[in-house]
Amino acid sequence: MPKCIIDGREVEFKPGEKIIEVAKRVGSVIPYFCYHPGLTVVAQCRMCAVEIEKMPKLQTACSTPATEGMVIHTKSPKTLQNQKATMEFLLINHPLDCPICDKSGECDLQDYSFDHGDAYSRYTEERRTYLDLDMGPVIKKNMNRCIHCTRCIRFGSEIAGIHEMVAVKRGNYTEITTIDGLPLQTGYAGNYADICPTGSLGLKDFRFKKRVWFLKKTPSVCEGCSTGCNLEIHQEDNVIYRCVPRENLEINRYWLCDEGRFNFNYLHDKDRIIHPTLFQDGAGQVSEWKEAFNLSKKTLAVQKTVILVGSDLTQEEGRLLQQFLPEHFPKADVYHFGTPGISSSAQDDSEDQILKRKSKTSNLHGFEKLGFKSFPGFPKGCQAVLVIRGGRAILPDLKGIPAVGLGVFSQSQASSFVAVLPGTAFAEKDGTVMNYQGVEQKLRQAILPPGQCKVLSEILMMWTHQKSSFGAA
Repeated sequence: MPKCIIDGREVEFKPGEKIIEVAKRVGSVIPYFCYHPGLTVVAQCRMCAVEIEKMPKLQTACSTPATEGMVIHTKSPKTLQNQKATMEFLLINHPLDCPICDKSGECDLQDYSFDHGDAYSRYTEERRTYLDLDMGPVIKKNMNRCIHCTRCIRFGSEIAGIHEMVAVKRGNYTEITTIDGLPLQTGYAGNYADICPTGSLGLKDFRFKKRVWFLKKTPSVCEGCSTGCNLEIHQEDNVIYRCVPRENLEINRYWLCDEGRFNFNYLHDKDRIIHPTLFQDGAGQVSEWKEAFNLSKKTLAVQKTVILVGSDLTQEEGRLLQQFLPEHFPKADVYHFGTPGISSSAQDDSEDQILKRKSKTSNLHGFEKLGFKSFPGFPKGCQAVLVIRGGRAILPDLKGIPAVGLGVFSQSQASSFVAVLPGTAFAEKDGTVMNYQGVEQKLRQAILPPGQCKVLSEILMMWTHQKSSFGAA
């Protein structure tokens, strides 16, 4: 492999690899704003300019490929002076609102100002200000903080497939906005906030809710569809505040759709059933576990029972049910369910050209591998239904058949049920899911289950050992 020298160290690189990536791999971190590994290179912020021997001027590390024998200085006086001057230029119009900015604590401009900027500014003119137009339900824009990196413009046209962000006017009057001031149309708008190096584009859902340095981060997998995008769950005090994409070049690269990003909100829904609940005339009443088990067993102690297992459960939960159900419900028909109109992996396909899939559960392909059959509809004479789900699988029409719910349900979903035994959602347990590519990935527990919600293994253990006045199911 060819070699170059970076800050006195000989480094191997792949032909065509840019200096910024070679340097990063060996620990010589070069600051940048406009560069992003998932977007085209424009080399316009000039922050990454470095000194290269035998070249008369500084060269942008994001656009200059490394070559054999190249000698690069990322900490030379000329390089450092350029970084200091660039920071002074970028901060000319930037407001001093770090104490209220949601980006504070993970802001590139803030970090580089500390590392490469000056404590004093020579600028004495009045700063520019903008009145921001609404950008839709996902993004809040604060143009006063923008440094014109154009990452958002490139993301829209290159990744989201919608050229909806543009730069209008010139020079000091340049403004980043949507075409004709329309709201954002893409279903991937949350990524604008992720890639913005300042607080110019922020998530409305996260706005003013929590300082980022308080958040605990847990790597996990999105349950929104069969792509299985990698994400991080950010929580504090057992409350999830946001989910952000986690880099995986084989699955979701650097991105996450809005549906998967905000899916976590149902975990904290006030309507969620978090205690054993009995229903009578559509009204739920909290009960003890013993009473809920008794009524559940009585309801299911019939000749013709159908058991519906959501394909939003993990592989481990699926295997556990394959052991439990034949023993306790030997005559029952067991099927998997999840997305209306998608009964098998053969029907699962791309919903767009980016990440979304038609199957709106994360483990359809894994459940088929385990041998679960798809739900064809209720057979004639069905007397009772046991529904087991993790919170994402969409409930079918139960047609008035007496039903017991085990897992994650809301009051509105379970009003036609007889009883609900509360379980855990994707962020409240560990487990494995398989995406449409056949790749197995791990869910990680980020928060504790609320109320009296329990993991499936514990509920099944209690079911097995709970003495019932109606006899075993």
